[in-house]
Amino acid sequence: MKNSFLLFAIPTAIALFFSSCQSGKTIRVDSSQVTEYRDLTVRDLDEFSSKMFVKLMQSPLAKTASGQPPRIAIGPMTAQVAVEFPEALRINGLKNVITQSGLARIAGSSSNASLNEFIRFAKAQQGRAQANQPDYVLTQKIFENREYQNKVIFKTYTYILELVDLRSGSSSMGDVIVSETENIIKQVRK
Repeated sequence: MKNSFLLFAIPTAIALFFSSCQSGKTIRVDSSQVTEYRDLTVRDLDEFSSKMFVKLMQSPLAKTASGQPPRIAIGPMTAQVAVEFPEALRINGLKNVITQSGLARIAGSSSNASLNEFIRFAKAQQGRAQANQPDYVLTQKIFENREYQNKVIFKTYTYILELVDLRSGSSSMGDVIVSETENIIKQVRK
């Protein structure tokens, strides 16, 4: 009995000791967010874009004259962060967000096309049938800022979703008509 107690107590004590000495722990500063990795992840982008997209589409400026859900092309991403995201995962995440929301339809995506190419194409299509032309292009911008404090690094990722107007005949064609911004803050202990 004594040996079985020791066999249980010693590993438990060792596990508790090492778990309490954890270094390099990363937490999101906002308590409603779960403990995460040290850097921004695709999961972070999916989580935040699902919240932000709904807000974006609630704007009266994002509505179409026909009353139908607008057609959206997924456009380029501008990222000034230390981590890289596989393009296919980012686009797939946005497609899921858009289709699951029911607030818009996907008209296409292009990771290689610049925003100017989307606008040039939309202008070239004026006066033609509008069957598959997107009403808007959805762009993403991500910026990273690091703040170093005693034994702690605060990483603030500013995530911006924007809808750029591509509607034929619109006076705001090529302009950002709606924008949503969120900050994802991570605290990393050295």
